[in-house]
Amino acid sequence: MTITDYDKNYKMFENMAIWEVKSLDHFFEDDEMLNKIFAEEYGFPYSELGKHLDTFKDTPVMVVSKVLDYFGDKHFFVFENNNKHHNDLKKLQDDKIINFGMDIYVINPAHIYVLMMDKTQDLSKYDSL
Repeated sequence: MTITDYDKNYKMFENMAIWEVKSLDHFFEDDEMLNKIFAEEYGFPYSELGKHLDTFKDTPVMVVSKVLDYFGDKHFFVFENNNKHHNDLKKLQDDKIINFGMDIYVINPAHIYVLMMDKTQDLSKYDSL
């Protein structure tokens, strides 16, 4: 499931990891489940995307977000260099609220990034937002 308001709800999540997606080809490479979801979402297999580029409207970030939204047991915050989501994460790092295990400013501007996480089981975190 993708989320869009992580900056307001960050306390509700734990077990975070950042996944670097170098390209859509890299994202779908050798992953049968992601390819199946793409075909279900768009009506054709990812391998045929080149044939549909003239009518295909979604950006790579939108594709990654839509595909990951099918996973209900994990939560994802998709971002790319200097978009709103990336800026939200930079502020959380600057304010020393979250340590991402990397400098969130230092990312490849040509790649897509996904912050993967689980929803916390600690219900007290829900009340302190």
